[in-house]
Amino acid sequence: MSLAPRMSHFSASDAALEGFQVLRNHWRTLVGWAVFNLLSIAAVVVGFVIIGVVIVMVAGGDSKTFGEHIGGPVVSFATIAIQFVIGAAVYRLIFRPQDHGFFYLRFGPDELRTLVAVLAFLLGLGALALLAVLLGRAVVPFGVGAPIAVALAAIAFGYWLMMRFGLVLPICVAERRLDFAKSWRLTRSRGWALTGMTLLAGCLALLLSVLVWGLFFILTLAVVGFRELGNLAGPEGFRDHPGLFLLQAIAPFLLAPFVITISSAPWADAYKVLSEPPSED
Repeated sequence: MSLAPRMSHFSASDAALEGFQVLRNHWRTLVGWAVFNLLSIAAVVVGFVIIGVVIVMVAGGDSKTFGEHIGGPVVSFATIAIQFVIGAAVYRLIFRPQDHGFFYLRFGPDELRTLVAVLAFLLGLGALALLAVLLGRAVVPFGVGAPIAVALAAIAFGYWLMMRFGLVLPICVAERRLDFAKSWRLTRSRGWALTGMTLLAGCLALLLSVLVWGLFFILTLAVVGFRELGNLAGPEGFRDHPGLFLLQAIAPFLLAPFVITISSAPWADAYKVLSEPPSED
C-alpha cells in the first residue's frame, strides 16, 4: 500500500462550468446584480455631476477640466469598487448561501480583504514588470532576441504566480481571512489544470459577450440599417434612436455581473475541491 499523499480529484471542465450552474440556479440573483450595477454606477455619475456643478458654481473654474481631472478617476474608482462588491457576492453566494441579505451584496471585511489581495497582486505584477524592463535593457548588448526572451519569461512567470495565488480571493470570503500561503499550498502541481479551467471559463465568458453583442448588432441592423450604424454612438444616434442609444450605453453594465460570475465561480469550485480531504480510494 502506497504511503504517498493522495490528491483531491479536480476537474478543470467541471470547474469552468460552475459559473453557468450558478446562473441556472440563481438567475434572479444575477438579474438583481445587473440592476444594482447599473443603478449604482448611474447614481455615482449623477451624484458627481451634481457635486461638480455645485463646486464650480461656488468656487469657480472650468467644469470640463474638473470633470476630466477629478470626475473621470472618481467614477472609474467607484465602478471598480462596485465590481469588487459583485465579485465578493459571487463567492458569498457559493460559500455562504444562508448569508443572502440584499442579493448577497454588501461592503464589509470580505470586500476589503479582496481589495487588499488585488492590490497586492497588482503591486507584485508591477514590480515584476519593472524588473523585466531593467533586465531587458541590461541584456540589449546580447542581441535583439535577448529582451524579447526576458519579456516572455516575465509574462510566463507572472502568469504562473497568478495561478498559484488564484485561490486567494475565494479564501478571503470562504475563510474570512487573507491567506496567500494556503493558496500556494493548494495549487501545488495544479498549474496545468488551473490553466485549462481559466482558458475554458474565459472562452465561455467571451462566447456569452459575443452572443449578447451579436444579438444587439442584429437588432440594430434591423432598426437603423447599415447606413446609420456608424452614427448610433454619436449625437445623431441619441436624437434619432434614443432607445437603442440608451441600450447600447447600459448593456455593458447589465452584462458585467454575468461575466464576473462566469469568470469567478470556477475559482470557487476549485477551492472547494482542492481544500477537501483527499480521497482514500
